[in-house]
Amino acid sequence: MQSYADSHSPSRGGLVISEGFETLLRANGWTSLDALLSCSNGERLDKPGLDSWRQRWRLTLDDHGTPRMFYLKRFLGPPRWAIRAMRSSGGGASSLAGNEWEWIRRITEDGIPCVQAVAFGEDLACSHELRSAILTAGVPGQSLERWVIQWHDADRFTIQQLIMTTAALISRLHRQGYIHRDLYLSHVFYDPSSPMERSLRLIDLQRVIRPRWRFRRWMVKDLASLNFSTPSRLVSRTDRVRWLRRYLGIEKLDASARRLVYRVVGKTQRIAERERAKSHP
Repeated sequence: MQSYADSHSPSRGGLVISEGFETLLRANGWTSLDALLSCSNGERLDKPGLDSWRQRWRLTLDDHGTPRMFYLKRFLGPPRWAIRAMRSSGGGASSLAGNEWEWIRRITEDGIPCVQAVAFGEDLACSHELRSAILTAGVPGQSLERWVIQWHDADRFTIQQLIMTTAALISRLHRQGYIHRDLYLSHVFYDPSSPMERSLRLIDLQRVIRPRWRFRRWMVKDLASLNFSTPSRLVSRTDRVRWLRRYLGIEKLDASARRLVYRVVGKTQRIAERERAKSHP
């Protein structure tokens, strides 16, 4: 079994397993792609509208008497358009599961805190994906999307700290050349038991890209998604300007920063219009 640092494709039907997880997976019989694809002793998390060839599961494994949570994504006979889109992302993977595995590996190596990949397997025929699966470890804490539902004015100090911490995290992501493409509060996890500077992690890296051209256009989309999902009752316009200054590493908004604000606000409005259209067809 290969270590996490070794991202070569698994042998047919086999798995690449991150270092430190071999014993746990072996004890639970998860040592092959078939085992991951046939497992059903968990909670299925498919969202409405999710393509039938994609599956998402939440699973719990016993680790010497301690329950540990994992998340499993399965891709069964993905259509050619999905494979083409995956290959255009620049990750160099051969499968959808392998693509997320590769982005997690790269982002982790670049020092950006994110979800931990545990194992992945793929089954190919003449370079065409037949099926694949990736297993990731549960992330400590919960998503900012869930936290903001609970928070009120009494949590203002934590919110103010997180404004600066999320700005630093996303700035590091973008400065390394990565675009998340699903950068909503639901995909940023906060663990209050950790020091603030190490309390955040990014999840759901399936759609990450590292574009060579038009990077600013993609950056605006990421920032608008995050802006859209951040409730105004907790984060004011002044807070958002502070966030942007920290993200850009500047003391005062200059002409370039103001143009960025204009583009992000415009994109945020278009996201809001699209979401309203979905809810009122």
